[in-house]
Amino acid sequence: MASDGVLSDESGALVIKPCTAREVAFYTSAAGHPRFQKWMPTFFGTLELSGPEPTAGPATNGRNTSIVLQNLNYGFDKACVLDIKLGAQLWDDEAPQEKRDRLDAVSDATTSRSLGLRVAGMKVWKGEAAGGYKVFDKHYGRTFTADNCLEAVREYFSADISEEQKKLISGRFLKKVTEVREVLEGQESRMYSASLLFSYEGDGKALETALKEEEENAKKPPKDEDDDSEEDEKVKKVEELKLIDFAHANWTPGKGPDENALQGVRSTERLLAELVK
Repeated sequence: MASDGVLSDESGALVIKPCTAREVAFYTSAAGHPRFQKWMPTFFGTLELSGPEPTAGPATNGRNTSIVLQNLNYGFDKACVLDIKLGAQLWDDEAPQEKRDRLDAVSDATTSRSLGLRVAGMKVWKGEAAGGYKVFDKHYGRTFTADNCLEAVREYFSADISEEQKKLISGRFLKKVTEVREVLEGQESRMYSASLLFSYEGDGKALETALKEEEENAKKPPKDEDDDSEEDEKVKKVEELKLIDFAHANWTPGKGPDENALQGVRSTERLLAELVK
């Protein structure tokens, strides 16, 4: 599910992706919005990529500027990933009419209009015996309606893990989405075509190990900031949820919360609540 032009560092802990000046500005200024920033991937600055090949995607000021971010799938053995695109309106004020019409047509024909969300892509680990990963592209999410969208969410939780583990993970995601909603309700921002990105460990044994590790780490005294020991450099992760894709995002003081994105977050919360039930 990696987009064009997205690179990774050697360890796999970072992603380097082409970006717009607006996206860099949004990440840079997020420090003034700590509650929101908590739900963004960690931002490590920008890189100028030089070379004969122009990077895919929008360049910044004609240069090949890329943004360096935390890789949200680092720390999983078999990451199961779900990208939920938020909003019924997918274009920002700078979009030309042709683009507005095209994106409105997509929104009208999918759950974007009715629910303010659309499954934009997904990959689920089904286990070695079942052929490994099952990958769903953007066209998969476009086949659903408001009435059967829950099926797509169910499919996301159909990895090679136990029923008990599924309950646990979906319950945790529900809590996190509720928190994201509460944060967005208290922020004055606008983001078009942003996504909620979900990842969880899809291998039952690895998930069990990650849960044990999490439990043990919770018992340990907090680590000293200056402690450089390599001991737990690669922490095994259970689940991760972040807001991503801020190419069309900005802070809008005085304009109130982002109801367009919130519609999708509330719908996601509702679908997860139904599943957890």
